Amino acid sequence: MDTATAPTRTAGTIDQAFLPLDRDGGPLNFFLHDQVTLKPDKVWLTVGTKLENGFFTGFDLLPSVDLAWTPTHRHTFWTSIARANQTPTRRREGLDATLAALPGPAQVVLLGNPAAEAEHVIAYELGYRTQLNGQLSLDVDTFFNHYTDVESTEPQPSFFDANSSPPLLVFPQVFNNKIHGTTEGVEVSLNWKITSRWTLNPGYSFLEMHLHDDPSSLDTTTVADAQGSNRGHQAQLRSHLEFPHGFVWDTNAYSVGPLPAQFVAAYTRLDTQLRWRLAEHLELGFVGQNLLRDRHLEFDDFIQASIRRRSSAAATPK
Repeated sequence: MDTATAPTRTAGTIDQAFLPLDRDGGPLNFFLHDQVTLKPDKVWLTVGTKLENGFFTGFDLLPSVDLAWTPTHRHTFWTSIARANQTPTRRREGLDATLAALPGPAQVVLLGNPAAEAEHVIAYELGYRTQLNGQLSLDVDTFFNHYTDVESTEPQPSFFDANSSPPLLVFPQVFNNKIHGTTEGVEVSLNWKITSRWTLNPGYSFLEMHLHDDPSSLDTTTVADAQGSNRGHQAQLRSHLEFPHGFVWDTNAYSVGPLPAQFVAAYTRLDTQLRWRLAEHLELGFVGQNLLRDRHLEFDDFIQASIRRRSSAAATPK
């Protein structure tokens, strides 16, 4: 059981504040779970629940069920169903921020919603793991998630604020919960111990999103932005090679899909690191990052973030 309090103290700026500035609250979380052996060394059932009393949303019941089956020592199947939530924060509940200043004078503001609800997801998962031989193992994990009450931004009727100086025409937007949808995908990973000193770990993940506005929603941007800000394809290859005399060479290659909503192109990244353990508590490392190109853009949300090539050598105490 978790009963930690969550007081917040804020100070407003010229273009952003939380109303009220100070809030005190005490969330209550109660956890309960149990594992039942349905067949010794073969089948296990785990059931549990979380009872949460959110600061802004009140009580919420979040159950889960997991089933694992090991027909042989080389094969394991598992499946699970769970309900989870994301509770509102001070941002969603009490934000008062200026998004843009317009001629007129006028401004666009984003306001929190004291009646904001928790977002919910029911997550379904099905997985399989097999030890193909003494050197090779495979993991496959598929998932399907159903989301409700996802955060939206709803435009409201404009109004004239005669109390500001100068008087302003205000175009408000308010947080709400008027988006729903599903995501599905698969993750595959392989662990290949080629020799006693060399291990390769390739992996791949696929994600597809299907989000929709509720019929009463006037939000025209959130769905496209969310679907276009999550990569559908990601692949990686990790190599770990051990040499005599304490040398270790790690190399990681990543290939990721684009972010269409942010105009970010797909890219491939290569990092490498050579480490030499000089003593029990001292290690020397040579690191190279982003070796394929000088820089690349990883995301472009509110602040553009470009990742540059970096290489270094440093002694690290262990």
